[in-house]
Amino acid sequence: MIPVKNNKSWKIHSIQIKILMISVLIALGTTIVSLVISYYTEINTIKKTTELYMTQYISFADENFNSMLTEARKISLAVATEQEIILPTMKEPFVEASYDDYQQKKKIRSYLSGLMSQKEYIENIMLVTDNGRIYQANNEPIMKKDLEKSAMRKALETERSGIFYNREEKEVLLGCPIISGGKAVAAVVISLNYDIMVATWQIEPLDAVNIYIYGPLDTLFYTNTVEKGKEAQLLSLVEEVGDNTGYLKWNGEKQYFIRYGADTETMTTISIIPYRLLLQDADKLKWKFLFIGMMAVLFAVAASAYLSGKLCTNLHKLTESMREIQNGNLSVRSDITAVDEIGLLSGAFNEMVERISLLLEEVRQKERLKREAEQDVLAAQIEPHFLYNSIDSIQYVAHMRKEEEIERVAVALSELLRSVLSNRNEFITLWEERVYIENYITIERFKYRGFFQLLWDVDEELWTYRIPKLLLQPIVENALIHGISTRENDGVIQIKIFRQEKDIIFKIMDNGRGMSRDQIEQLLTEVTKKNKAGFRRVGFANVLNRIHLIYGEQYGGTIYSLEDMFTCVELRLPGEGEKDAAVGFDS
Repeated sequence: MIPVKNNKSWKIHSIQIKILMISVLIALGTTIVSLVISYYTEINTIKKTTELYMTQYISFADENFNSMLTEARKISLAVATEQEIILPTMKEPFVEASYDDYQQKKKIRSYLSGLMSQKEYIENIMLVTDNGRIYQANNEPIMKKDLEKSAMRKALETERSGIFYNREEKEVLLGCPIISGGKAVAAVVISLNYDIMVATWQIEPLDAVNIYIYGPLDTLFYTNTVEKGKEAQLLSLVEEVGDNTGYLKWNGEKQYFIRYGADTETMTTISIIPYRLLLQDADKLKWKFLFIGMMAVLFAVAASAYLSGKLCTNLHKLTESMREIQNGNLSVRSDITAVDEIGLLSGAFNEMVERISLLLEEVRQKERLKREAEQDVLAAQIEPHFLYNSIDSIQYVAHMRKEEEIERVAVALSELLRSVLSNRNEFITLWEERVYIENYITIERFKYRGFFQLLWDVDEELWTYRIPKLLLQPIVENALIHGISTRENDGVIQIKIFRQEKDIIFKIMDNGRGMSRDQIEQLLTEVTKKNKAGFRRVGFANVLNRIHLIYGEQYGGTIYSLEDMFTCVELRLPGEGEKDAAVGFDS
């Protein structure tokens, strides 16, 4: 009988309550995990998108900035290496207030003006010689004090092209010496518009980004921040990180930095983006995900309550039907028609009831068959003993009558049968296989009166190698019956076993009558077709089929032969893993 608890306890521990609780817990857990994963995935996506968005703008601004510096450098090099106008002027002696000097200045001014045409960021291009001559692209007068400014003086005295600037005065100069005869004879100075150059960083998307541009010797060229004196500290922090992008702590909060370097002008740009800026859109997701989570939980609870009630209603009906069966009423049937697992269970229940009587009858029949099988086993155990006793009797009589040859054959036959029948292992060692074959040869020598030899050539380590039982005996038997049986007294069967790389090679050779190429091809074709006609083909086919079954199609054997000379059967087995295979097939 199915125990029935009191109503209150039954409701508390009912499957419906358990299903409801499990469903709610699973729904809550799944919802919370999904929301957390989705939230952080969304945050990471927003962060990556913002990083990419800001990186692209910064990269664009940095490329524009560096392109202006690069173009100015190209212009200075073009002036310094100009062969038709500039260099000849540097070599001519200076004649003050001459007509030729006026024409030369005009020509140079035209040339320089053409170079800075449509380049708003270039204010002027000057050519200052070592003897005091000054050529420039515009007509504005140049005062002596202008030439004595710090940045100008460095640009005129430089021995290599470079940027020289004064951030406070917004003065940016690119200086390049003109070399002639191994010494500097003049300097090209390009005056750049500071405001236009840094304006590339003043686009709207970069309003919240702190920009620091460092020139040679890590001096600050430009920044859009009001802070002073911390630029060296920032550069040091970035150098400690080691990468061109990453995170660092700056001004008391986490910052994302991007570093760009202009190799041609040794200018380095560092952009600092507050981490909170990257996540400002992600904060708006919190309430959105919270609302979605609450709605998902409410839906999960309602769905769990409905489904658990629906499911357990049919379970209660099925339980009542099972109580009837327990009471012995085999005529009861379940009337549940739901198209789900409970419906399948109901159908299986009805089928079970209908088959109970059949199963009881089958049990009785199996018990009878079991008793009969036990009797057959006893009979099968008696038959080998009867056979052994009969062979022992033959051996005893042969011994009494001094028939030594018959006695040897009887002993060999007895040992062969006893070894084969008593050894239930599917795999045996090569040494045990040798014992089988030697006993078999002893018996066959009694039948074939002619003398023949059985030679073994086996690597010493392979005697313990395990092979399927009686794998080689059919091949030896074929070699004897179909090979050397027709010879009178010089027949030889040689068994050679050796290791070749990862495989074990078995060669069973005889010096019998051999086979033609057509016979070999026909034999291999029939073996492939599993044609078992003919004694010799039965043994070879059996051996190959066993090898394929146990070791796989990549292992097997073949035959080599010449008529009236020899026949060689070669088998190939795996050199590794034979112990595992043997364990798997041991009985």
